[in-house]
Amino acid sequence: MTTRFSFSVTDELFHHLESAEEPMGIQLDLRFSGRLDEQKIEAAAYAAMRRHPLASVRQHPIQAGGRHYEWELIERADEDPVLRVECADEAAVEAARDSFYTRRLLLENAPPFRLLIAHHPEGDWLFLKMSHVVTDAAGAYRFLLSLMRLYAGVDDGQPSDIDVVKARHIGQEFGAKGMPDLLRRARRLLSYLARSVQLPTRIAPHFGDNKAGLSFVSHTFTREQTDALGKLRLGSATLNDVLAALVHLAVERWNLQRNEAAGRITLMNVMNFRPITWRQEGVGNFSLWVNVATREDDRRSYEQTLAAVTAQTQKYKSEETAGLLVDLLNLVQVLPGSVRKSLTNLMPLTGNFVVDTAVLNNLGRVSDIPDPAGKAGRITAIRFSPPTRMPMGVAVGVVTLRGELTITFRYRRAQFDRFAADAFRDNFLALLKELLDTQG
Repeated sequence: MTTRFSFSVTDELFHHLESAEEPMGIQLDLRFSGRLDEQKIEAAAYAAMRRHPLASVRQHPIQAGGRHYEWELIERADEDPVLRVECADEAAVEAARDSFYTRRLLLENAPPFRLLIAHHPEGDWLFLKMSHVVTDAAGAYRFLLSLMRLYAGVDDGQPSDIDVVKARHIGQEFGAKGMPDLLRRARRLLSYLARSVQLPTRIAPHFGDNKAGLSFVSHTFTREQTDALGKLRLGSATLNDVLAALVHLAVERWNLQRNEAAGRITLMNVMNFRPITWRQEGVGNFSLWVNVATREDDRRSYEQTLAAVTAQTQKYKSEETAGLLVDLLNLVQVLPGSVRKSLTNLMPLTGNFVVDTAVLNNLGRVSDIPDPAGKAGRITAIRFSPPTRMPMGVAVGVVTLRGELTITFRYRRAQFDRFAADAFRDNFLALLKELLDTQG
């Protein structure tokens, strides 16, 4: 394999979105009943890097006036990927988590991830921060799965037909095929842009400040409670549609309780476009984003909201939609890198003017992670959230492991303080309880 290869269009998009104040790091946390072995974690991390090329890269310096960004494969890490901290209580764990994820990963220094072991008397936490510039959330989870399989001494087999470096360039599969296809797509793209540039509702800030940084609040549902969520699926709606409808309604309720507008609410919804033969494989950016929007008339009832969301997601689950988004990202690739960076803030899905209300990313029911046993004990909790940036101050991450669904609200400190974040989460949970009670 070549030692250098180009960024994909999605790699570059997240690269331009990132700043020191608003890093694009994916959160994946595991809790254990015992104490982790730091040396074994480090050995597993290096072994996992060797299995996944995008976990073993640094950004190659771009020349002045250069047009393309490149990754450079490395044989040796520039910095130790494993850090540790001793935490006397849960408050110390939360402080360590916030500080860890607030710091930006410098992609010039390999690897493009860091691990933090937070030792705690009642069981350690392992935090994985992985740059969204190199991979989407599904890829970050796949890396975590490799790491924990290697730590536990379990086989970490992968499909033999995967060429991740090549497959990341999804424009080759979803881009326009010839001039007639390009013209037809152009008409649809203009329609998509017209919808996307309408101003969204902002989540009403509450006790936020001007400080940089982010924090997290979570809730885990038991197996029985997770199964009960299926009662809210109607017609062809998926669980992801249910969660999206709930977020729309929760944002509306939150804003109206604070005398703020709740007109057009939009979620940045993540869609995984990996080949069906390896849907949960591959460390790299294989996801695209769609705007799922509702207006006040759509939110007169839960049923109406879910129907509006489902109609949009059904439409988006097509190669045509993937192609439209790829075409949009490809439009600016002929320009110099410095110009493309400035254009990022004007594009739908990314710019401050037309950015969505919030982010929703549901990893779904993920492959089980083996318990490491020994002194580390068993896995007792998981957390996941995607990155976000102001004025889109809340990102919602969902993951289901061993039948238990965990939802995490990542928030910018400019959006909420901790009390407000707890209130926003509790507002969502109260709405969910009301709906489940009506279902009997």
